[in-house]
Formats: sequence, C-alpha cells, structure tokens
Amino acid sequence: MVFAAAAALLVAAVAGKLAGVHLAGRILKWQKGEAAIIGWLLQTKALIMIIFANVLLDKQIISNTGFTALLLMAVGSTMLTIPMVTPRLAKLKSLIARDS
Repeated sequence: MVFAAAAALLVAAVAGKLAGVHLAGRILKWQKGEAAIIGWLLQTKALIMIIFANVLLDKQIISNTGFTALLLMAVGSTMLTIPMVTPRLAKLKSLIARDS
C-alpha cells in the first residue's frame, strides 16, 4: 500500500511540475526542449519534501506510513532527474551548436 501511495504521489508531483513549466514555456515562448529540462530539474525540489514530511510527522498530522510514502516519492523524484535531463541537455546543446 505504501508503494502504491508513493507511486501515485510521484506521478502527481512529476506531472504537475512538468505541466506547469510547459505552460510557462509556451507563454514565454521558450525554445523547444527548454521547458522539459527545467521541469525535470525541478524534480530535485522534492528533497525539500523530506523536511516538510518531518514537520508533518512531528506534529502527528501524518502517520509513519504517510511519511514513508512521501519519503519514497521525494527520493524517486530526485533520482529521475539525471537520467531524464542528460539526454535532453545533450540534444539541446547539439541544436544550439548546429544553429551557431
């Protein structure tokens, strides 16, 4: 059950950040691919969730199970950053070099 909750939180966190940044990219007319890179780099922000979850646990607002799910989501989200950003960054660099 904890893993299912962590997976649902992970999908919601990743999708929310990527959707928000893609919307901002369209409004600000960013180059293709920039929004995805920024959105994936924002996934490292999930480490702050550990502090937030600790406070919630200390105040007994969430249970140990909820804390574990939030912790797994934060770690999983952060671990996704490098594998997702590295190929996108290489592609963007090659596009910039080609245009120069």
